Amino acid sequence: MSVSIGALVLAAVTSGQDGQLQELQKMVQELQQEVSELKMNNNDTWLTEQRADEIQGLVREILSDSESRYSLVGSGATAGYNGGAFLMSEDGNWKMKINAQLQTRWNYNDAKEQPTRHGFEQRRTKIKFSGHILEPSWTYKISGTWARGGGGNTEDAWIGKSFDSGSWIKVGQFKSKFLREHIVSSSAQLAVERSMVNNAFTYGWTQGVELGWGNEELRLSAQYTDGPNQRNTDLAANPTNAWNLRGELKFGDAGWKEFGSFTSKHGGGNGLLLGLAYQDFDRSGSTIKYGNATASSSNGWTIDVSIRGDGWNIFGYVVNAKGSDFGVEQKSSGWLVQGGFMISDNSELFAQYQSGKIDDAVFAGASNEMSAIRLGINYWPAAGNKSLKWTTDIAWSQDALAKGDGTGASSADANWTSSGNGWRGDTNDQDGQMLLRTQLQLLF
Repeated sequence: MSVSIGALVLAAVTSGQDGQLQELQKMVQELQQEVSELKMNNNDTWLTEQRADEIQGLVREILSDSESRYSLVGSGATAGYNGGAFLMSEDGNWKMKINAQLQTRWNYNDAKEQPTRHGFEQRRTKIKFSGHILEPSWTYKISGTWARGGGGNTEDAWIGKSFDSGSWIKVGQFKSKFLREHIVSSSAQLAVERSMVNNAFTYGWTQGVELGWGNEELRLSAQYTDGPNQRNTDLAANPTNAWNLRGELKFGDAGWKEFGSFTSKHGGGNGLLLGLAYQDFDRSGSTIKYGNATASSSNGWTIDVSIRGDGWNIFGYVVNAKGSDFGVEQKSSGWLVQGGFMISDNSELFAQYQSGKIDDAVFAGASNEMSAIRLGINYWPAAGNKSLKWTTDIAWSQDALAKGDGTGASSADANWTSSGNGWRGDTNDQDGQMLLRTQLQLLF
């Protein structure tokens, strides 16, 4: 009796084929017959009628479970890990991929005539769902973040459709395509965090519609949105007409995916990427803080160059913007150049210089110019695997960093510094601020 039950359980666990199910059903019938014979013998010393009924119930339960297991296997659904954990239907028309990003950071900031500031923060904690529905041309992405101060926010929430011609359309909330430094993921930057130039001029995440077209050498996109940094917003009481236009031209054998990271590891493709973008927005009845100005309208442009080699990289860009409010114009500009070099399969040294200017603006205790130099190192514990990365950098500013509104008739609103990049506004024209950052990043 015990041998029959053991064999039954083993067959149930390992079931999944028609032959195995038939064998299992035969064993159940034999066991039921054995139980009936025992009941007839009325051998109460070791098996009562109640215990026989319990065993029969157990048999039915195991058989039902084995059939459900067989049904699951028969569905043909696949699961695994390929750039993220995924689930996919047998025909490939439904797919969901799950990714996550964790960034644990320690900052040390020394600004003259201010208390030294240092400590830990969970800079980014994200989970992302992406894939396609109905068939592979209908795509989607949903990504959520846990804010450093508690609560959460949505970054991506869009639906897309691609066409055989190489074109696509995307609607919802998505990352803007203006500054290339922001287009490259926060997980694939050279330094611990994006620059002060990016902080002032990025469009961030916004809501709207995107149209695009691309092939192996050229990509063009146009975005009509609610304006810069307009994510998680309600229907605007003061509507904004905002446009981002961007074109990218690629040379060499490096693919588009390789240009998705600023680092170029050993064995990577060689290539050159040229980018040109234009932005324009006009908001009715209110202002937006953008481009170091508080403005109801703005327009500007950026040009960027990315070069990748076997274990080395160079990137640079320049950006300009002109904001206006009640007839008062405020111009601002910035530029950055950086480069990295792999000193081993696991380690990369890098350097960066950034500079910016808010034209004709006056700030109490600070300059209308910004400049900073940065040196750092990236280390991957497993060569060739980006899942775990440790980055450390140190930087010094050459000018007293402005923060907030300028004085006089200017509509200047300096936005170089933030809690996210670790810099802070200087006082009493004190320059030479120092910032040390180290960060451990996990991706899966």
